[in-house]
Amino acid sequence: MRMLSISALSVALCLSATPAMAADEHTPRLNGVWNVSVTVRNCETGEIIRKVRALNLYVHDGSMTETSSNVMRGPSVGTWRHVEDNTYTSMFEFFRFNADGTFASTARVIRTIELSQDGTRFTSTGTVEDFNAQNIRVSIGCSSETAARAQ
Repeated sequence: MRMLSISALSVALCLSATPAMAADEHTPRLNGVWNVSVTVRNCETGEIIRKVRALNLYVHDGSMTETSSNVMRGPSVGTWRHVEDNTYTSMFEFFRFNADGTFASTARVIRTIELSQDGTRFTSTGTVEDFNAQNIRVSIGCSSETAARAQ
């Protein structure tokens, strides 16, 4: 009789958890590849500093990589995390280079990402800080992005 009660309880727990797991599987997630349009502006004046295209890859383990259409920089590595609902944060870094190929600075991007309800688009706002070889911040810009999930 005790074995039957334990079995019945186990079945009841599994059945009650199934809808929650199924609903969670359909919740939009940031995981995957995204085509991104980036605008970096002067934080004080709003003047556009640059516009670039980028590809972002968000991996389920919280890591991310990014590459840009700007040939004067390398690929990015970083992390991301879910904050709540459809809000995420991300931080990544990459190297910038001078025209002769020598090191110019390390850039750090910190942003807040809002995922659309259907999980096919996101927007973000953040900052782009540049640090020289002595790790002293030499500039900061404000960024905004729009992105669509890659097909």
